[in-house]
Amino acid sequence: LQSSASYSGMVPGCVSKLYTLDQVQIELLSLADWAGIEFVCGKVTGISLPRDDDDANNKVVQVEVADDIGKGSAIIQVPFDVLSIDIGSTTRDYTTIPGASQYCISTRPISDLVHRIDREEEMLMEKITATGVNNCPVKVVVVGGGAAGIELSLAMRARWNSLLATSDGSSQPTSQLSITLLDSNDKLVPSENDSCRNALKQVTDKYNIEVRHNLVVNEVTSSHVHVCSKDDVDSSVEEIPYTHCIWATGAQAHELVWRLHKQCGLAVSKDRGWILVNEHLQSTSHSYIFAAGDCCEMTNRKSPPKAGVYAVRSGPILIPNLSRAIEGDMDNLVIYQPQDDFLKLLMCGDGTALGFRFGIPLYGKWVWDLKNHIDTMFMELFEPANLPQYNSNNVDREDVEGTGDGRYDTTQYDAVVERPPPLQPEDAGKLLLRTDNDVDFRCAWNVLRDMMADEEYKTEVLRVVKQLSAVKIS
Repeated sequence: LQSSASYSGMVPGCVSKLYTLDQVQIELLSLADWAGIEFVCGKVTGISLPRDDDDANNKVVQVEVADDIGKGSAIIQVPFDVLSIDIGSTTRDYTTIPGASQYCISTRPISDLVHRIDREEEMLMEKITATGVNNCPVKVVVVGGGAAGIELSLAMRARWNSLLATSDGSSQPTSQLSITLLDSNDKLVPSENDSCRNALKQVTDKYNIEVRHNLVVNEVTSSHVHVCSKDDVDSSVEEIPYTHCIWATGAQAHELVWRLHKQCGLAVSKDRGWILVNEHLQSTSHSYIFAAGDCCEMTNRKSPPKAGVYAVRSGPILIPNLSRAIEGDMDNLVIYQPQDDFLKLLMCGDGTALGFRFGIPLYGKWVWDLKNHIDTMFMELFEPANLPQYNSNNVDREDVEGTGDGRYDTTQYDAVVERPPPLQPEDAGKLLLRTDNDVDFRCAWNVLRDMMADEEYKTEVLRVVKQLSAVKIS
């Protein structure tokens, strides 16, 4: 059990030692104290609901908590009027593929991922000290070709590259450290265009990441990952050797959701187990239950990808909707309209990053500076010293919605702010394609925001980008 939440966007940077674990964690107890919320550190085991949807009685959450002496556990009953389930997801197939949970390092829980890699590094350093680096070949296999798998492959290269340098001081320790990324699709980032995929190919080549496509894992042993072709599961099995295997296969519903579905009829998607919600993030089966983030799926439109940006942007919708539901005002709930696309940023672990926006590949130190700025700016919101003054007895409806001048503004933290006049499209296009270290990330960020705000301007900048040569990563 944890009293903190890890910000997934900064975890690969933590693995590559660009951040400490403390820097990527949000302390929940201090936030609860600030808001006057009772914080219960425990594991939810079930929910009891009344048969009548309008019955306000007998709505309780069962929570397993440590007993008073810390040697056992007890179940407590937490009553509620309105419930918000925001439990994220777990790692897909980690508990069902034979050997995966026994031998692999899972990306979730995030804090465990960091601690496991720390321990593996300690043992590796002891071995290097005892036998010498030339006798310590390391083969890292990362299972999962999504953003997490890509970034963790790069993070491990950045973290152990110098540690496993050959004894002659070579800067290319590929003989001692190999990294293989296993992808079940026929290409990485399939939703992006060829220009973005080509840029990513240059990055994986630069950092010597071997990418294997169209493979599925059917077993993990203590020394090999057993894979077969995705297109022919009856094909012969290939055994890929490893010393360290990271399981980064994407999102899967928590077992708790299936339990709630069986226990109280909570509506979930048939095959995947995501909580079904409407445009208000409200359960389609229980009007007093809401859900947001990875754990839910919208029924009225195509559900957004399982990405943290969508969970973050659900917050300003949940606050007024939960408040109105408590008041019984179900007719005026706020509609959640997830954006169609977003700025994707992949850290490379060495002070550079690769990004995609509007089909444009972005690369260089400035892209990392931008990612670092966005992430640290977000985390600073939760620092106790930065929390606004809050009085729970003096928050009116406008304050909750962030539309008035009240004490607590819940509008998006990255709302558009005043910025200088837009660059000329030709200058803007050239700026976005630069990879040198002299680019000011703020100027490039302004261009991206200007493109988002003005469709005509975006079209002109994209025309310029198309005419210019592609990004060269070196």
